[in-house]
Amino acid sequence: LIFVQSHEPIMIEDNSIEVVSELKYLGITFSDMLNWNTQVDNMVSKVKQRLYCISRLAGFGLDSDRQLWLFRTMVLSLIMYCGPVWLSSCGKGQVDRLNRYCRKFIEITGERMDHEILVHTTRIIASCGHPLSHYYHRTRRHYILPRMRTERFRNSFLPHSIKLLNVDL
Repeated sequence: LIFVQSHEPIMIEDNSIEVVSELKYLGITFSDMLNWNTQVDNMVSKVKQRLYCISRLAGFGLDSDRQLWLFRTMVLSLIMYCGPVWLSSCGKGQVDRLNRYCRKFIEITGERMDHEILVHTTRIIASCGHPLSHYYHRTRRHYILPRMRTERFRNSFLPHSIKLLNVDL
């Protein structure tokens, strides 16, 4: 199989090579236009199916720990498979399509994610050698948020974890 722009058949030892517009190899769909639209369409379809399965199991009483485990094993592993090959060269719109479903799942199990953030934050605070540990300053009543000059920093892990710690006090 080969991708070419011309319509002339390619011959090797009197055998004609089939010309195709798409090729699925090891689960990755390659296109003759060198874009990943078909790959992303396939991934979105699979992600939607797997998220639906997880949500149905949640309806039967599956706890959030198991939901998160299923999400990591069934969805994230699917997205990250050969990620360096295709994910890094996708356009913003294509990545946003995949992220939309991941965010939807995280919204459903957001409480569990906040718990994990709190666990990691307490480990950071307990470890004096961690690079982030010096950002956590506590008064008697709460932790002090550092000065945030950029929107990127406001949306980062550090202010979110400090806000969670202050709610938890």
